[in-house]
Amino acid sequence: MNETKTKQVAARGRPAMTDAKRQRMRREIASIAKRLFQDEGYGKISMRRIAGEVGCSPMTLYKYYDAKIHILRTLWADVLGELFDQLEAVPETVSATDKNQLHRLGMVYVQYWLDHTEYYRLVFMADGVTQPDVSLFIDSPELVPRFNIFASAISDVCSNKLEPNALKAKQDAFLCFLNGITHNLITISGYPWSGPDEMIAIAVNGVTD
Repeated sequence: MNETKTKQVAARGRPAMTDAKRQRMRREIASIAKRLFQDEGYGKISMRRIAGEVGCSPMTLYKYYDAKIHILRTLWADVLGELFDQLEAVPETVSATDKNQLHRLGMVYVQYWLDHTEYYRLVFMADGVTQPDVSLFIDSPELVPRFNIFASAISDVCSNKLEPNALKAKQDAFLCFLNGITHNLITISGYPWSGPDEMIAIAVNGVTD
């Protein structure tokens, strides 16, 4: 009887990992990979190197992430999730047509990256990342709707009179303004740029007038 039970246990193998334990392991891997990517550059780090820092075999690592880019996408999702949580926490102005709401959203967006330049470089300047890698992430159904916070603010200022294509063009232009301001302030810090508040005000007027 005991021998039969032993064989049954052996056949079953190791118990399946719970979702909670799996998620904890994924978070640990992502945290270690984030440090490596920031310290040495995404392109220079291999899955074998990450596995070594985690303390597991490469085969084990692949049970949690199919490829290095999937780890990076997890980090992107964390950073952008935090950013959009801050944007969505910005109190609405009393008047929906007030440009101040769009201006404040722009300031929160730019200031977030200025306060976390290491995140900016991780998201926008990671070496060895291909355009398809980025497109698959940016087009994800979880992320795309969150960008509409800018379109909504622009639409309010314009009294909801914009056609969908025109509204999209204005939101795209505003994001290009914000990313351009951020990029130059971070990467060309020696130049005496005007303050982000002033530049964002010009961007707001540009997409709402």
